[in-house]
Amino acid sequence: MYAAYHLRADELNDEVIQTLKNTFRQDEIVILPKAAYDEIEKIRHNAAFTEKLQQGIRDIEEGRGIVKTMDELKAMEDE
Repeated sequence: MYAAYHLRADELNDEVIQTLKNTFRQDEIVILPKAAYDEIEKIRHNAAFTEKLQQGIRDIEEGRGIVKTMDELKAMEDE
């Protein structure tokens, strides 16, 4: 299970801790500062983007690409 709780450090109280304990029971819980969370999200997003690029390259290498000349692209722009 994945969940992200966004709150300031001064909002972290006994009620929040109990909610986390009840929600995740025996699961391991990781609490990160926002800067670290943002960095992880950026890396995760970049990994997904990289996979899409690699798939696109494989598609082209396997002949599944679409080839257009610059003139054809400009004509499409005017449509």
